[in-house]
Amino acid sequence: MIRSTFRLTPGLGPWMESRLWDAGVRSWDDLAAAAPADLPVPPGTALRLREAVQRARAALDAGDAEALALLLPRAERWRLYAAFADQACFLDVETDGGDEVTAIGLLDAAGPRVLLSGRDLAEFPRLAAGWKLLVTFNGLSFDVPVLQRWFRGWRGPLAHVDLCHLWRRLGHRGGLKLLEKAQGVGRPAHLDGLSGLDAVRLWSAWRRGDAAALRLLVEYNLHDAVNLRALADLGYNRMIERLRLPAPPVRAPEPGDLRAEVARALLALDAG
Repeated sequence: MIRSTFRLTPGLGPWMESRLWDAGVRSWDDLAAAAPADLPVPPGTALRLREAVQRARAALDAGDAEALALLLPRAERWRLYAAFADQACFLDVETDGGDEVTAIGLLDAAGPRVLLSGRDLAEFPRLAAGWKLLVTFNGLSFDVPVLQRWFRGWRGPLAHVDLCHLWRRLGHRGGLKLLEKAQGVGRPAHLDGLSGLDAVRLWSAWRRGDAAALRLLVEYNLHDAVNLRALADLGYNRMIERLRLPAPPVRAPEPGDLRAEVARALLALDAG
């Protein structure tokens, strides 16, 4: 997808990008090979685009997701997903209802796990340094600001796909749990109906000595993070279809694989 993206310079919007694709200029290589007269864009825009594509190509070759994100409008940074999904983190944050971060659910190349306050939460900045892309649901408004307040000096990556905004473009209105149900992305029945408010309650119960409450909180938070992967795959592929983008769909992992990884993460919690 990213090699077919031309939204890399001011003045080149969705209509002009579609004109390029319709004219057979469907990739950066096509642009480099095209004669100036064959490009259906103004000469000045074409010159800026060629320069921007050179910068984008260098950034992609270097694996620099941040530099690519700077070239794209924020609303189009979802286009980075296929190129960096294997180096992404799918993240969901829980708090005590106030300023304290209690749990961070993660799915990255190392598998799903939960960082907990009082145990390993301080590892977050070190782990985050290895991620090229961040995927959240409403993370631009909640998760990232919360983390920036809690971990002073940390900033959220520019290469960030907020699925709340992506799925709004696809017509979804509502929260993460409603989107999961609408798209057939499941979670165990005993987690059905739990919300962020329940996560606050469960943390409070654990602080009062209820070990079962912590396990339920961790399982809930794990599924919040893991299900983002399926929703990101679905959303990316839907956007390609809707915009008629010249790019292949991503291949989603099998649901059973992720369920097995969640089960291993819970076993690790029980063992600890």
